[in-house]
Parts: sequence; C-alpha cells; structure tokens
Amino acid sequence: MGMMKNFFGDDSLTDDKYVALNMLGSGKASATAYLSATLESATPEIRHLYSNFCTQLTQSHEALTALAIERGWYSAYGEPKSSLEEVVHDSMKIIESHA
Repeated sequence: MGMMKNFFGDDSLTDDKYVALNMLGSGKASATAYLSATLESATPEIRHLYSNFCTQLTQSHEALTALAIERGWYSAYGEPKSSLEEVVHDSMKIIESHA
C-alpha cells in the first residue's frame, strides 16, 4: 500500500481498512448474484457451476471477514452506537478533506 499512500496521501480512503471493507461489500453482492443465478438455472450443469462459484465467494468472504475483525477494521459484534460513531467520524474525514 506504500505506493498508493504516496500517490493519494495519508488521509485517503485507499488504506487497507477501506479496501477490505469494499471487498467485503463486493463479495456480498457477487454471492447474492451467483445465488440468484443458481436458483434460476435451467440445467443441472449450470446450477452446479454457479453453486460452486457462490461457495468460493462465501469462503473468501469468511476469510476476509475474519481478517477484518482481527485487525479491528470491522466489529461484527460491536455496539450499534460505536459503529455509528465510526461511520460519522469517517464521513467527517471525507467531507473535511474535500471542503
């Protein structure tokens, strides 16, 4: 990430936390799409293919979630108030840097 920090600066949203959280969101969307495709598939072969993709996405999402929790980037079991405060803090950081 050193090159990205040099290019975007220290207050950028390109640090590991934001990359990981964006990957988690993208993984959820991809898994949802593959699950829908699996359920709508007309042939067993295609259904099996989509099901395998969905399983792989679920496993990678689980590993990334564990990493994010371990590093303190994501608090899955945290208090809603502290999660909201963190979102407000991050939002203010973005607004202040672009004002």
